[in-house]
Amino acid sequence: MSGPPAAHLEEGYARCAAVTREHGTTYYWGARLLPRAERRHVFAVYTLARLADDIVDLAGPEPGPATASELDAFEARFHEAVATGTSEDPVLAAVATTVRERRIPDECFDRFFGAMRADLTQRTYETWEDLLGYMDGSAAVIGEMMLPVLHPTSEARTPARALGLAFQLTNFLRDVGEDLDRGRVYVPQEDLRHFGADPWTRTVTPEWRALMAFEIERNRRLYREADAGLSALPPASRRCVATARVLYARILERIEDADHDVFSGRVRVPTPVKAGLAARMVTARDPRRLVARERSTRRTADPAWVDDDVVLVADDGHPLGTARKAEVHHDATPLHLGFSCYVVDDEGRLLVTHRADDKPSFPGVETNSVCGHPRPGEPLEDAVRRRARDELGVELAEVRLVLPAFRYRARARTLAENELCPVLVARAGSPATSPDPVEVGRVDWVAWQRFSREVLAGTREVSSWCAEQVPLLAALGPDPLQWPAAPREQLPAAARAGDTVGAG
Repeated sequence: MSGPPAAHLEEGYARCAAVTREHGTTYYWGARLLPRAERRHVFAVYTLARLADDIVDLAGPEPGPATASELDAFEARFHEAVATGTSEDPVLAAVATTVRERRIPDECFDRFFGAMRADLTQRTYETWEDLLGYMDGSAAVIGEMMLPVLHPTSEARTPARALGLAFQLTNFLRDVGEDLDRGRVYVPQEDLRHFGADPWTRTVTPEWRALMAFEIERNRRLYREADAGLSALPPASRRCVATARVLYARILERIEDADHDVFSGRVRVPTPVKAGLAARMVTARDPRRLVARERSTRRTADPAWVDDDVVLVADDGHPLGTARKAEVHHDATPLHLGFSCYVVDDEGRLLVTHRADDKPSFPGVETNSVCGHPRPGEPLEDAVRRRARDELGVELAEVRLVLPAFRYRARARTLAENELCPVLVARAGSPATSPDPVEVGRVDWVAWQRFSREVLAGTREVSSWCAEQVPLLAALGPDPLQWPAAPREQLPAAARAGDTVGAG
């Protein structure tokens, strides 16, 4: 089967290059670092995605049956071009040649066009997981399509998918205003509710800034995950991907520099900056060093905690392994083992803490006495005593398990907490406290009955996990020192490893 005439094919690839340069300048400058025979394939993949996306986006906020028919017809012409190896349309002839020469799997395009159809009817996404389902076909799959073009030397699918997701999330954050014009919001609805932010007002409020800080940190995590794939690429491909990655991530810096105003106009990285970075990538011995210096490689707020290991936990409560505390806490923190403890004295007063204002997780909130994470293999009771001693300067005379299977999820400024969190009560063995100022802003002794009454009435604002725990604890009785001990067997398996919870 013969392919398209050389002149026809050359025209098609030239048009793909022009489309990429006009609409996808970051891709364009990255691809310029590839050999000519390879860069044309990047242009072709980008152009296919762009043409399909334009069919949906240019239809406005109410795409009707005609738009769906146009998208169907375009997909049919694409598949016909791939099947026959050519097309009367020089662009589709070039795209088909790339797909066939690089052997890009058909299922990638099925997922891609499925996501494009979702845009015809889907206007919002409830959760991050829901949005990821859409982005699998609209973004992650683009990273997969690029792999046969870039010739990775080892397994690179997961980092490639992460980079596709990172690129598209950056687009979503930059283009909030434009997407509103199309009747769409790509920020998860649960995030908007959590931060109290409303994009439809097109106003930069403190709530909007908090939301954007959270989403930008989520975006930077995806870039960090993608960076693991740079080592899997040959030199030219590594320079190409590193250039596109850095330039796209710098859009996030521009959003921050604009005080998170994505309503007044599209933030851009100037063309001279793009050209200058491409030139530096050409001369750099290892482009990974340039990536490592980028602001997007680091967390917005580096965790101030001691970087112990934490225990990762399956939904059924069994341990899955361990991870570094600072690395595991991000916008999509996996379920892991923690604990909460309520320290009371002989008079029934509760030791209430106010977390330090500069803590990376839940700064400044009022909460229960002490929280923490057992180290791998550390008995739960020992972890509670260690944390109370280190954080509060309190020796505990007795520790008792009361809520063995408590679990919660909560979000702070730039990270989420997701813990299987047994709750314990402890009697203070020493009345004085000397809290660590890195962890605790101040402490108060408050009668438990007053504290619980105010939390239950909603007149005392406490951490989200404390607010969930207090009703369960109040149901155990009015006196914390008389709360019944829960059977150790009710602890999830991950919390029972080496544990000796009981009267101490």
